[in-house]
Amino acid sequence: MKKRFARALFLFGTLFALWNGVNAQDPQYSQFYANKLLLNPAFTGSGIGYRVALNYRGQWASIPGYYKQTAVAFDMPLYVGSTTQGIGMYLENDVAGEGNLGRLNARLNYAYEIQLADERDGGHTLRIGLNGGIQQASIQMFKLRFPDQIDPQDGFVYNTLDPIYLQGATLSNLRVDAGAGLLYYNNYAFLSASVDHLPEPTQKFSDGSQAVGINYKLPRKYTVSGGMRIPLGDFRNPDALSITPAFLVKMQRQFFQVDLGTYVNLDPMVFGFWYRHQDAVVGLIGFRKDWFSIGYSYDYTISSLTNGVTGGSHEVSMVLEFAKDPKKRFKHRSLPCPKF
Repeated sequence: MKKRFARALFLFGTLFALWNGVNAQDPQYSQFYANKLLLNPAFTGSGIGYRVALNYRGQWASIPGYYKQTAVAFDMPLYVGSTTQGIGMYLENDVAGEGNLGRLNARLNYAYEIQLADERDGGHTLRIGLNGGIQQASIQMFKLRFPDQIDPQDGFVYNTLDPIYLQGATLSNLRVDAGAGLLYYNNYAFLSASVDHLPEPTQKFSDGSQAVGINYKLPRKYTVSGGMRIPLGDFRNPDALSITPAFLVKMQRQFFQVDLGTYVNLDPMVFGFWYRHQDAVVGLIGFRKDWFSIGYSYDYTISSLTNGVTGGSHEVSMVLEFAKDPKKRFKHRSLPCPKF
């Protein structure tokens, strides 16, 4: 019974925070290169042609109401005169908790490429990207539990009279969001920098007076990533046998995260290992053949929560990529960024 009561208080505290203001960070993927449009809009149209990416992540699978997120993206290059541009879009959905707190992001992406040197001189390239769209947040009130529902002997048996619940079975809001990014790459290295939530959209479900000391805005998120592909075999086909050490740094208000890892390409297989500071170690296995890629990764929790409690996190990605113009194919193959 003590566990039930503690759980109820935890849920009520969580709901109160969500009702007045949300300070949580954005969802994250371990296979962040599998859906590059979510990482940085400058990647838009950086593939060899039409590209479709699908992602699913189940975080801390042993915890009831664990965090689930899915994403689908489409992008393609555009050749306008002597310029290379890119257009695309993505949908991202995440659901957390037994109250089904959910968010749906819909963005349109655009990128412009500036060729600084051709392949023979290193393939130095700069890309500039922008995105914009909407984010909808919702919560299903009827799935939540409140302290006045608890009977000391029988648990959750009463109907709640809490005014938050009585205002509706489902609450939602809609807000505008935008981001921007830069990407530099050459034949062997890449460096990406982006900022998301430029307008810092307001997050709350109530139109009532603001609580003192609570920030209602979704803070800007800054992301920097990069790495270097080191061919180990035929330099004319560097993807066949290579290693790619890489890093990722994310900052969002007080939140700061560093990921360090490496990929090993043994065509058609890809293997990866990552360390996320004070959070998890990640193992990856992927398969690539022509236009088809599929990857699976598992996060083993090393934080104080322990993997025995969380059950770790599972992630699956799939990418379909079709050449739009065979004459332009080699130009985009110079991008040394990992596929998963």
